[in-house]
Amino acid sequence: MKHRIRAAGLLVQGDSILLIRHNMNGVACWVPPGGGLEPEDATTRDTVVREVHEEAGLKVHEVGPLVYMREFKETSQQVYHVEQFYQINSWSGEIHLNNLQGLGGDEHIISEARFIARSELAQLNVFPRELRDDFWERIQRVPVSPVHLGTEEESLNVQF
Repeated sequence: MKHRIRAAGLLVQGDSILLIRHNMNGVACWVPPGGGLEPEDATTRDTVVREVHEEAGLKVHEVGPLVYMREFKETSQQVYHVEQFYQINSWSGEIHLNNLQGLGGDEHIISEARFIARSELAQLNVFPRELRDDFWERIQRVPVSPVHLGTEEESLNVQF
């Protein structure tokens, strides 16, 4: 069985969160910017910095605490996934998708990056689902305590 480690950034601006629209197999899903750990990444925090830049054009200055972790087994592909979602405390720049060019698959499935108001999240296919409610209360707590979202088999038909 292969293993895949994915890290994503949770960037909040007022009552909005930065999400990336993925279109796969005719399904649109909004997820925080993130992706798989690459050989050039020393840590998953490095993965978050790189992926936010690639997928949204923003420069991350400070990766904050781990907010969520999730594991799942994709039995059809024989891959065990571990996902980590970090709060991003500081960033700069303007959102754009220009950095996706030439990266391969992502430039064909990512169609939009934008801050989405908390009030809009209930109408969208958002992952993880906790971004609709639990997340907003969790980030108000100091310190933020990470939550394990569980271990599932074949929990998603769409992989990120």
